Amino acid sequence: MKKLTIVALILTALIGQAIAQNPEVLVAKAREAIKRFDIQAADEAYKAAMKAAIDEDEYKEIETEWQVLEKINIHLRDARRAMDGADYNEALAKYEEALKMIEASPNDIWGKFQAEAYYSMGMVHYRQEKPIQAADEFRNAMGYDPKEDKYGKAIEMVRNKHYSEGHKFYKRRDFRSARAEYEKAVAVDPSFASGFYQLALIAKREGNYDASEKYYRDAVTSDPTHYKSWYGLGSLYAQLGNNAKAIESLKMSISINPSYEKSYYVLAKVYESQKNSSLASQNLKKAIEVDKSYTMAYELLANIYNDQENFSATVSLLKGLAPNVTSYKTNYYLAHAYNGTSNYSAALTAATQSLAKKRNWAPALVEKGDALKGLKRNKDAVIAYRQAARDARWKSVAQYRIDELTKWEGK
Repeated sequence: MKKLTIVALILTALIGQAIAQNPEVLVAKAREAIKRFDIQAADEAYKAAMKAAIDEDEYKEIETEWQVLEKINIHLRDARRAMDGADYNEALAKYEEALKMIEASPNDIWGKFQAEAYYSMGMVHYRQEKPIQAADEFRNAMGYDPKEDKYGKAIEMVRNKHYSEGHKFYKRRDFRSARAEYEKAVAVDPSFASGFYQLALIAKREGNYDASEKYYRDAVTSDPTHYKSWYGLGSLYAQLGNNAKAIESLKMSISINPSYEKSYYVLAKVYESQKNSSLASQNLKKAIEVDKSYTMAYELLANIYNDQENFSATVSLLKGLAPNVTSYKTNYYLAHAYNGTSNYSAALTAATQSLAKKRNWAPALVEKGDALKGLKRNKDAVIAYRQAARDARWKSVAQYRIDELTKWEGK
């Protein structure tokens, strides 16, 4: 029984060895290696297959297939050597020759070779400072090997390089150069919303509102979740007086990112322009809820409260603000509210604080005068009003108050 078992094992081994040395099996193994872009394993399998060939015809058939691999590999090596030596035209020519040989092959096994050739051609273009051509070749590579993520990362690399360069120019206020770099970034990656967003900012700054709208639209088309572009679009429409589209765009921004306080603020300004104080106030409160240091939201909400003569709401809103949040306007609105509630000492303090932040600002001088008048310091009030009257926009208001005081004193 033991002898039979041993004989069976020997036969199995011999059969396995025979199969392993079968030329057809070895050629199949070589082709699988090519699919993996494993040149060494493919070369070894082809050579083993030639060695195991049973006749000259089979040998020549295998040799012909192996020579295709050899020639392609030589072209790839030569191309790499030329690229390393900065002979870019030669490198591109060699990669193209390799691709022509691959396309002429009857075997559909060269996907990774094609992908690598196109990827390498992309790197040649990248070194030549040709970002658009580089990205095109990287996309070609992705088409032949979609599972390989380095090709997509290569596109991102080129895109981000130009996007970063654009930021450098933008910070230096060299908007022409910044625009050129951002244009390259979106040409490399037409789905790059952040690049379109930056182009929209520059176009808006230059007063080209049609172009700005288009870029914002390009951004949200390529990435519907790009909330800053929805915000930018809404702000642009608000500036142009298209309130319906402004509201629609700003609400989109908020739905995507409920923590973006600027969208609430601009939406509030749109509602305020429509005399809808209730919705304006709601959105300003949301902006403040998101960012408790959002000075402009406090300013606008206080102005709405004062217009409604809801002075207690203004006082409640502003009196506890930290110094880094207050502005000359918040102090002015607070002074106006205190004067409205006859708390003249607090009004004088708030008006003085406003003037400390913006000297000789007429509106705060008028509030200071009103506070001094309430405190029965009429001479000081007249001085404040006269200072306010130096601003032509406030001259009539200040003069009226002076006349009222002087008439009262004359009686």
